[in-house]
Amino acid sequence: MWDDQRLMDRREGPGFGAMIGLVALVVATVILVFFGIGYALGRIFL
Repeated sequence: MWDDQRLMDRREGPGFGAMIGLVALVVATVILVFFGIGYALGRIFL
C-alpha cells in the first residue's frame, strides 16, 4: 500500500527532474557567458 503511494510520487518525478535539468542548463550557460566575457576582456586589456 505504501509502496504504491511512493510509486505515484515517483511518477511526478520527471517534472522535478526537468526543472533540475533546466536550472543546471541555465547555470552552465551563465558560467560559460561570464567565462567568455572574462576571456574577451583579458585578450583586450592584457
